[in-house]
Amino acid sequence: MSLLQSMTTRGKLLLGASVIGVAVLAFMLVSLATKPTYTTLGAGLDPAQTGKLTSTLDAQGVTYKLGNGGTAIQVPSADVSRARVAIAGAGLSVTGADNSGWAQFDKQKLGSSNFQQQVAYQRALETQIAQTIGQVDGVAGATVQLTMPQEQLFADQQKPATASVMLGGGPSNLEPGAVRGIANLVASAVPNLKASSVTITDGSGQMLWPTGDSANGGIASKPSAESRYDSELSSQLNAIVAQTVGPGKGEVRVKTDLNVDATTKDELQYSKQGTPLKTTEDTERLRGSGGGAGGAAGAKSNIPTYAAAAGGASGNSNYQRKQGSTDFGVGKVVTHTRVAPGAINRLNVALLLDPSVPAATRKQLQNAVAQAAGVNTQRGDQISTSVVPFQKQPAAAAKAGLPVNVIGYAKYAGLALGSLLFLFFMRRALRRRESADLIGEPVWLNQIESPRPVGELTAGGGGIGDPTQPMLTSHPNRRRQQVEQAVSREPERVVQALRAWMAEDEA
Repeated sequence: MSLLQSMTTRGKLLLGASVIGVAVLAFMLVSLATKPTYTTLGAGLDPAQTGKLTSTLDAQGVTYKLGNGGTAIQVPSADVSRARVAIAGAGLSVTGADNSGWAQFDKQKLGSSNFQQQVAYQRALETQIAQTIGQVDGVAGATVQLTMPQEQLFADQQKPATASVMLGGGPSNLEPGAVRGIANLVASAVPNLKASSVTITDGSGQMLWPTGDSANGGIASKPSAESRYDSELSSQLNAIVAQTVGPGKGEVRVKTDLNVDATTKDELQYSKQGTPLKTTEDTERLRGSGGGAGGAAGAKSNIPTYAAAAGGASGNSNYQRKQGSTDFGVGKVVTHTRVAPGAINRLNVALLLDPSVPAATRKQLQNAVAQAAGVNTQRGDQISTSVVPFQKQPAAAAKAGLPVNVIGYAKYAGLALGSLLFLFFMRRALRRRESADLIGEPVWLNQIESPRPVGELTAGGGGIGDPTQPMLTSHPNRRRQQVEQAVSREPERVVQALRAWMAEDEA
């Protein structure tokens, strides 16, 4: 406080300006150190695709900024890898098209040749088809190459068009029926192109069309179908485990045996009661008349009473007999059923838990996972629970984020060091200025310390600080009296001189 009071107005203004400069510099350095650096994740994106990307980043807790009218996405440099993993896991792509499809015809140069226009048309068509395919669920970007031969005069000399399509991601991310739809989409968009002339592969080079799993009516192969089903079911079960015991304390793995054979089932059923279809009836009649025979051998001639009785049978006769038949039809129902592939033959579930999970929770969690997975013991399904120590995920995450933290700490350390150096040199300069201009050693004190001749003292030379006053004698107590008089007359100058001497001793 005494140093501030002893400073001049110019020195005070200089000190205040220095403090303000240090504060502004510190604020700028802190803002620069704490402000995240953004990296462009993708540019030239479709606005509809941008909405899907931002939803995915929001779900993963990744901050982002939109640019170029919503067609570019920027994320912090420290979160680029996490953002790419999240987008790839959602089956999306941040790769923008090199041109904008049909809009490139708005930039046609005057005097372009027919060949240049044909090439521009083919490139625009390829880009437009690729953008359309990229909107299909499960497609992480697409690259389309078309071969469009020139038109010939005669039809028998005309060569068919062909197309090759490479889809981003693997076959497990795309339904087989969608591949067939993509082939028909490309064939319908290109003149003189048949679906059989379209070749579709995935990012690993596996053929998806026309000889892949999707060529046979969209029926997936057994490994592909099992992999897709296991992945989806494992994700659902892991979400249940993570919400129950926390992340990094449980894991679920599923292995299924699926029946992917497409079969047709025919069922015939008969009704319990027949239905009359046709009835036929036949009638037989006999009519006749006649008298009794005489003199014939037998009982009638020999027995009188019998002859009298038999005489009544010799009159007219009328015989009639009816018979018929009915044809019955049996009702039946014939059912043709096409059995869709995907039935579960067997399901095995493995549940891994950390030893920190209580035993009671393990049993309850096993029952919940079994119910969610649809485990059927009668079908032969099994579920097993194992207790194994898990790797500490927080420690690994801290190691992964160590370089970013080191950079942040280095920024703060540089800020603090720069501020200290600035203050040190500023204080040093102020002290030198005060020592040279304000706190210089007075000349009259040197006159007190330096010896004087007796004649000069008795002659009435100048006094201390005032040469018109008579000089005191060199008595042993005179020097003390001179110092006391100087202190009483000009105490501030004496204090400044003492400070200068102390500064010299410290230096």
